[in-house]
Amino acid sequence: MHEQVLRNFFENRASASELGRDIEGSTKTRGVHSFVSIVDMDEEFTVTAAMAVRLCDVVLRGELPPEALKTIGFALQASDKFCWDGDEDEVLANVISDWSCPEVNYPLTLANVERFRGWLLGAELYPPKPPMRDTPWRISSVTEKKSARGWRGRK
Repeated sequence: MHEQVLRNFFENRASASELGRDIEGSTKTRGVHSFVSIVDMDEEFTVTAAMAVRLCDVVLRGELPPEALKTIGFALQASDKFCWDGDEDEVLANVISDWSCPEVNYPLTLANVERFRGWLLGAELYPPKPPMRDTPWRISSVTEKKSARGWRGRK
């Protein structure tokens, strides 16, 4: 996955299908470990809630599968170049976090993408996180960024 392609999508210079092709094959999984190949862009870029809403819209129209949001959310969180104002837009920060780790809070279903969209637009309040339980922790997944140009094509 190339951060620049995601930025181009946010700036309406790349289509959902171009973004989908770029994401395709960028994640390799071995057991509970996933490695996402990400090519960094050169300069910083600020992501807004409206840009995240656009991602929800293309998923809801069937132009991207909901699972693509996991790779996108992880890429946004792992990036040194993508930023957003977490203090000012806590909902955006929460939604990006939810996308990056859907097994924790909200599976990436069309119904939940509708919810993400409503939260981002302020049509619904983002729900409080449930309190931590006193149950033993199990690792369900580990995702790591692999920053290497050219890795993507290897099997």
